[in-house]
Amino acid sequence: MNNINLSEQIRKLRESKKMTLAVMSERLGVTVSTVSAYENGTRKPSFDVLIKIARIFNITVDNLLYSEKDLIDVSGLTIEQRENIESMILTYKKFNMLISETFGLKKNDINISRYLNDDFDTFKEHLENKKSEK
Repeated sequence: MNNINLSEQIRKLRESKKMTLAVMSERLGVTVSTVSAYENGTRKPSFDVLIKIARIFNITVDNLLYSEKDLIDVSGLTIEQRENIESMILTYKKFNMLISETFGLKKNDINISRYLNDDFDTFKEHLENKKSEK
């Protein structure tokens, strides 16, 4: 997920519409202090409130919770193409988990694309070197 968390997202949306905390709280049916708590991250909105916030700003709940970088637009793709993308994502996740569990490395410790054309031994050697650096 992108660096903007839910509390920051709510505050930025409210400020972008030049809406006061009082107006926002009235539209949500909660107190000003509750909206303030949402924005400073000390309290999370309920699902019903998330829906109200999304409606106020004419966005989806997904857009409220996740940045566009976290979402993949699959509209216009066939079911088979969507399934292929989902399969590829799952494969990468399993690979990253295997690397992490086997070598104690995080996914960002390895530039995988650099080794795609190399043989497995070269890749394994690289992983062992990374592991010994830690």
